[in-house]
Amino acid sequence: MTADLPPEVARALAYPFDPPRHGFVFVAGRGLRIVRDGAAPLGDALVELDGETMEAATALHRLGAPAGGEEKRTPVVGYGSNASPRRLTEKYGDGADQVIPVVRCALHDHDVVYASHIAGYGSIPAGLYRSPGTVADVSVALLTDHQLEVMHESEGENYAFRPVPGLVDAAGMGRVDNAHAYITVHGVYGYTGEPIALSAVDARERRFAVRHQHEVLEDLCRELGEGASLHDFILRNVADEAHRKALVERMRERAVRHAD
Repeated sequence: MTADLPPEVARALAYPFDPPRHGFVFVAGRGLRIVRDGAAPLGDALVELDGETMEAATALHRLGAPAGGEEKRTPVVGYGSNASPRRLTEKYGDGADQVIPVVRCALHDHDVVYASHIAGYGSIPAGLYRSPGTVADVSVALLTDHQLEVMHESEGENYAFRPVPGLVDAAGMGRVDNAHAYITVHGVYGYTGEPIALSAVDARERRFAVRHQHEVLEDLCRELGEGASLHDFILRNVADEAHRKALVERMRERAVRHAD
């Protein structure tokens, strides 16, 4: 059981940290469920707050969020932990001044697969990979310029911020023509010879095998762990940055590269 695991191991295995399968407005460290989508999520959407349904603007006011909502926002596809309120809290804190609409969307001709690196918290995070005919159920976060800077810093050297090459169809908003996403720079996890899709992300017409974080970490441990148990493998990767980076270099040798 998770409660019996070292906290570092439990965290690594929990990726992508339970992103909800519905849209939400992130504010004050909470994800307020969007119960009615709107073309302007901070304007005409309805959300749930403490058992009540109300306009998003009313909920934000009750939680002490500053008035406004007219800031320029960039739509950023969140396909892994960036669609999780828990992870957004870790990146932006729990203050009422950080308001982020996160809208469910369908991403066409791509799937959400495992990346070719190990995160500092021990997980193998997600990446996007072209998959004709697949439709992945992901999210779009609408980020202000400041929020985008924070997100850029958090994603680090393993991702590049690029326009999304596939169709993004967001709930209540329709087609999003200027969506961007963080694309893996060094390809995606390739120890089976082709990408592996995340079981935590729903998708239709998948072409790749689907596996849980636990299974993929076990595979990687067998490949690179030199006989260590999975728990010891994770704990060392979390504690020893130099060791983790050396393993990532070896992972890149077997990565499946992007076609384009």
